[in-house]
Amino acid sequence: MSQPGTFLGHPKGLFVLFFTEMWERFSYYGMRALLVLYMVDFFKYSQEEASKVYKWYTSLVYLTPLIGGYLADRYLGNKMTIIIGAVLMAVGHFLMAFTDIWIFYTALGFLIVGNGFFKPNMSVQVGRLYPKNDPRRDGAYTIFYMGINLGAFLSPLVCGALKETPALGFHWAFGAAGVGMVLGLLCYLLGQPWIKELPEDAVYHDPDAKPEDEAVGGKDYIMTEEEAEDVRSVTPSLASSSPMILGIAGVLLLVGSPILWKAGFVSFDNCVMMEIAAISSFFAAWILSQLSMAVRDRVLAIYALFGFVVFFWGAFEQAGNAMTIWADQTTNRYLSETPPTPELYPGAPVDIAEEGFSTVFTKAIGKLVAVNPVLTTSFQSINALAIVVFAPLFAWLWLFLARRHINVSIPAKMSMGVFLIGMAVALMGWAAKYENQPSQTSLASLPSMFTFDDDGRVHFYDVPGLDKVDAYERFMKGEPEASDSMIVHGGRMTYDAGSGVLSIRGVLNANHRDRVFRATASRSFVSEIWKFAEKTKEEAAAAKLRGDDSFEVSYTLEELPAGFEPRYLNGFEKEYLSYDEATQTFTTTIELKDKEYKQILVAGSDPTIRAAFNDLYTKSSVFKVSSWWLFWFYILCTLGELCLSPVGLSMVSKLAPRRFATMLMGMWLLTSTFGNFVAGLAGEKMELYPPITFFSVMAGGLLIASFVCFLLIKKITAMMHGVK
Repeated sequence: MSQPGTFLGHPKGLFVLFFTEMWERFSYYGMRALLVLYMVDFFKYSQEEASKVYKWYTSLVYLTPLIGGYLADRYLGNKMTIIIGAVLMAVGHFLMAFTDIWIFYTALGFLIVGNGFFKPNMSVQVGRLYPKNDPRRDGAYTIFYMGINLGAFLSPLVCGALKETPALGFHWAFGAAGVGMVLGLLCYLLGQPWIKELPEDAVYHDPDAKPEDEAVGGKDYIMTEEEAEDVRSVTPSLASSSPMILGIAGVLLLVGSPILWKAGFVSFDNCVMMEIAAISSFFAAWILSQLSMAVRDRVLAIYALFGFVVFFWGAFEQAGNAMTIWADQTTNRYLSETPPTPELYPGAPVDIAEEGFSTVFTKAIGKLVAVNPVLTTSFQSINALAIVVFAPLFAWLWLFLARRHINVSIPAKMSMGVFLIGMAVALMGWAAKYENQPSQTSLASLPSMFTFDDDGRVHFYDVPGLDKVDAYERFMKGEPEASDSMIVHGGRMTYDAGSGVLSIRGVLNANHRDRVFRATASRSFVSEIWKFAEKTKEEAAAAKLRGDDSFEVSYTLEELPAGFEPRYLNGFEKEYLSYDEATQTFTTTIELKDKEYKQILVAGSDPTIRAAFNDLYTKSSVFKVSSWWLFWFYILCTLGELCLSPVGLSMVSKLAPRRFATMLMGMWLLTSTFGNFVAGLAGEKMELYPPITFFSVMAGGLLIASFVCFLLIKKITAMMHGVK
């Protein structure tokens, strides 16, 4: 069956969905490019804390499509569900333009739920523009995937430039993401006349096919879903027992995870994810229980490949987490000149009234056109640009091979995808070898908050945040628990007390350095700033009761800590916080939150430690690795992605029974939930291990997974019963 109203050989509705998805992905990837940097640089989170939030945000973004898919299939339909999702996401992005931490988490909630409504239904709607077995489907999903990546290419550049414009910053960048989401919604609403879903019984007829190929049982014939219900399974024992196996696995996870958590074997986060895995197992078992024969085989083939896809996304999603930090802190982003000596403290805010909007914004845009350094976020655009460049070549390649009856099977393509991303991570392990160079400085002694483990690696006791009252009380008593201890520089710092030499290997992370600084502030100073923050909290509450949000709080230090440096307060906007050196008095017109509290502690840190670590920070900066490492990392990731992701979308649309199509598309996206969770877990550990170890372990796991997938290619292909 042909479809009228085509453009470039495809239904016009495909291009409506192309632009809708492009703008939605613009908003998503623009926000994702900044998320970890925002938490680390603005809210002063540690890498571990930021990775934990990133882990749950990106995991839940891909979990909620299960609910969105179910509601679309049973109640709302694809169109209404997509519109609801787009509105919710637009609200979430605009909320990110506000600075309060509770608004930040509320915004993430809107984005998570909105994405759940939007994402699976867009992908399913693409498939419903085509008849069953239409060979254009793979090409359509590749074109659709180009739309995703065109938005993903533009957003890190635009949002990154806004973020780097001092007079604008993070919140204008998040606002731009919200504008992108609104444009996507408008594209979808205005393009409705061209989105024509075909009926269930629509069948594709190739006008160039030979008679013998059109006949039932011909060379390229693929059985329909109805016919597959009468064909025996190629794995009868597994097929018949699979619902029970998945059900038992779900029960074990559901009951066992709380027990393991209470016994201390798994964290609360892992316990929750195991519960989610249990519910997913029940869903998977229920779907299989409704199917039989070859139809069940096909769904089992989807499930089998899901396991390998988790490995892929666990590495790929480091782009917004570990690789963003690597690009920001460990990569030499000066492409055409020698990097200058890095700044040791935040610069003063730019007054937009003095320099003008066009001036400050042009300076940021200049970083996109080889005026150094390039934006940290721009590296995330490499993958998207490479998709746009290579996707047509891959679409042509798969079609070229298919016309010559040389079909690279879906499992083979996925094995190649996991292998290629394994090689990309291995490449970063090679880069880490060049980064792992020694630096040292003189230091007479280490303060008492530093300790050593059995291997001689340096640890420190971190100053607790404002929300950690128990840890604060232990800190003030000088009785921290072992869990309060943090290893310095991934275990690559040593100290020789005899010679008074402090040594590290690799590039010292500025955010981690500042965390060490805070830990060296005297207990009396920590206590005073804690009281100052509590006083602002009380005044803010009193002002709210009065119905007047304006207030001013002054706090005079009883004792100025040795080496106090007001210049470390330059990152604050002066109308919100000021310090009078003559009277040793802080004055603020806002409630001091955790980020302000932490920055003030840096100004009161131990001057000897500050000098030593700043010296190491400057010396080690010469070992930042070339930007080319990240460039080729993202190119290899792209080649792997093109072998796996668009092929996976097409695979689900071909193999899934129509009555479970959207739910199984949601379960395909669920692989990203577990992959993102794994990515977040890995990011949490990034500060604890040397980069060589971090990348090598990850690469080894990926290469093993690709080899196992390769061994199962024939069996999984047989379970697809002719679907290619």
